[in-house]
Amino acid sequence: MPGRKHSLKLIIASILLMLVSSCNIYRYVPEKDFLFTGSRISFDSKNKNASEIKSTLLSRMWPLPNKKIALIPLQLMSYSISKPTEKKFINYFLHEKFGEAPVLLSQANPADMRRRMIAQMHDLGFLNARVYDSVIISKRKALINFRIVPFERYTIDTLIFPSDSSRLSKAIASTSGHTLLKRGVPFTVDQVKSERERIDLELRNKGYFYFIPDFLALVADTNHKNHVLTSIVVKPDLPAEARNTYTINNFIIYSNYSSDRDSVLHKMPYRQEDGFKHVDTLPRFKPVLFSQNIRMKEGDLYSYNNHKTTVQRMVNLNNFKFINNTFTPADSAKTPSLDVELFLTPYTRRSLQAEIGAYSKSNNFAGTEIKLKLTNRNLFHKGDHVDVDVSGGFESLLKSDKNEYYSNQNYAGSVNFYRPVFYLPFKIRRVDSDYIPQNRISAGAEYMRKPLLYTARSVRFSFGYIWKSSENWEHIFDPLVVNLVNPTNITPKYDSTLADDPNLAKSFEKQFIVGGEYTLNYNNSSAGSSIFQFYNSTSIGLSGNLLSLFVKPASTSGNNESFLGIPYAQYLLASNDFRVYMKLSKKITWVNRVFFGYGYSYANSQIMPYIKQFFIGGSNSMRAFRNGTLGPGSYSDSLITSQAVQAGEVKFEYNSELRLKVMKYIYTAVFTDVGNIWYRKEQPGAPGSGFSGNWPKELAVDAGIGLRIDANIMVIRLDLAIPLRIPSLPENQRWVADNINIRSGQWRKDNVVLNIAFGYPF
Repeated sequence: MPGRKHSLKLIIASILLMLVSSCNIYRYVPEKDFLFTGSRISFDSKNKNASEIKSTLLSRMWPLPNKKIALIPLQLMSYSISKPTEKKFINYFLHEKFGEAPVLLSQANPADMRRRMIAQMHDLGFLNARVYDSVIISKRKALINFRIVPFERYTIDTLIFPSDSSRLSKAIASTSGHTLLKRGVPFTVDQVKSERERIDLELRNKGYFYFIPDFLALVADTNHKNHVLTSIVVKPDLPAEARNTYTINNFIIYSNYSSDRDSVLHKMPYRQEDGFKHVDTLPRFKPVLFSQNIRMKEGDLYSYNNHKTTVQRMVNLNNFKFINNTFTPADSAKTPSLDVELFLTPYTRRSLQAEIGAYSKSNNFAGTEIKLKLTNRNLFHKGDHVDVDVSGGFESLLKSDKNEYYSNQNYAGSVNFYRPVFYLPFKIRRVDSDYIPQNRISAGAEYMRKPLLYTARSVRFSFGYIWKSSENWEHIFDPLVVNLVNPTNITPKYDSTLADDPNLAKSFEKQFIVGGEYTLNYNNSSAGSSIFQFYNSTSIGLSGNLLSLFVKPASTSGNNESFLGIPYAQYLLASNDFRVYMKLSKKITWVNRVFFGYGYSYANSQIMPYIKQFFIGGSNSMRAFRNGTLGPGSYSDSLITSQAVQAGEVKFEYNSELRLKVMKYIYTAVFTDVGNIWYRKEQPGAPGSGFSGNWPKELAVDAGIGLRIDANIMVIRLDLAIPLRIPSLPENQRWVADNINIRSGQWRKDNVVLNIAFGYPF
């Protein structure tokens, strides 16, 4: 049988190799032309600026050669094995949609490319640069080699600011301490542009509303060896309004703006507040919301930073779908002034979102979950909003050889209240940030019923804060988190399992969880990077320390201390979730995620509370294993596994997914998942469940393919996964990849898992 499998793999590999080798990529290359394979840059001698010059010139090179995927020009090959057609079948897809026509040498003009490169070298400060080109031909392929002779780079020697007595010149000169053009800095076009923009921004923060960078010129004297003498000059045709500073005359906020009422807008009555006028006919928003968050006030000198912060805070309030600002010269004012209008169009007050997830495993288990989220914005007219989350899920054994038919159920609900202000027992200085801090109060309850095991009820309350210190960094701090967990209706079958494992039984006791949690999130998705995007979330939770100060020690040795007659948990819980998104091409993205979590119980707790332990598996984790059926470690219990209640105090998981855009709205994916959970210490009656130096040998591995329909507002995902490594098997039998047999119905029944979900897994 192994020889037969090896022969089948050899035949498939041979067929693929023949298809690739037989593909004539020159099919659409004219006889007297060549396939252009790109440009190469070389230097006559070693140059310390070589990497900068190469990256700049190559990033602006045109034309570009045909794209490659894993070093193979798959799109060119697709184009070459197909032909033009108007019929939208496989040939049309290969040629018109996925395929890419060959890039030809005749499309490249070496002389024109050389001239552009010399201009770009000048922009980099190499004013005497020379560029030579040569075409290198090999059979039907051709590349262009550019030989660069950069000579010395010019640098800034002296920068002179305007010195006349005009108010504008004095304002420009006052910014000299922050100049970017310092002595020794390379004389580049980008640096000059940045300096003009820097001066413009500082002027606009000083009230010069109508000033723009184009009103500034930089005069350069390059008649010195490798040095430039520069002067900042105001252009002589400067408009009169650009020379004036402006104050804010009237500032009117329309907080319930609609274009339907635009014709009567200025006839609406307003209410004069401290620094602004407020127009709200309903009314929907209280003025205190704006007085706390706007940075522009009547009578103040115009500042671009205050303008930007005001608009950004309105965006971050998440109450307005359209935000528009207008500035009009105030003709009636005695001094140069602006009338400012801020038009805010609110979202619909109430919205409802629904999400459905499902999975099916061929061993007759199937499950689904429905989530509903109701949002009420601006409930108390101060920019606050309330989210009501309700979810319900069940998992059923549809068919059993023992005629066991049952359904596990899980219902949860929560209310989350957000207000854009910090409630603190002391005053803090409000930072002039674009981001508005929020106070969050949350309460929820959960009901879980597993007929063969137990019923669990829990309630949760938390009070905390959410704020951003910058565009990329977000902080979530809950100083008070209270959980009450109450497992009941433990069945005799499961009770015998708990009797064999005292620590597991401890995790199922009724108990209080009182502590705090802190999460730090980093996300650079808005940085505009064309290749790499990063996300990292670090969380720390602590329970029981403060409560222990107010509780009397246990009267009997060995008993747990309790609060209101209920034992409380003491632990430290930490986790980190790191993700990197790599854009390999316009159609291909490679995503990797690494998660590690560790829970440490102490003092009043021998083990982490079950509700705070880590689970693994499911549509967003190890996709070939149902959530709660893997681990801990190499241990497996048939009852616990079938009921999906496996949990642990330590978790490691790595996920890798290659996403390919096939056509509009349609994506495919190839993925693999690696991971497992463990107890911190091996538990009695559960051999192999502890975290030790052998943990790499106890990792589960799966792989699969996925189909995604991404219609922007919704992503429907189907992932088909199979296990490659099962840690509960004997150590020398854990790799099961050699046992894959797609044609076998029994194999598919035991191994194939179909996950249906909304949204990407990570």
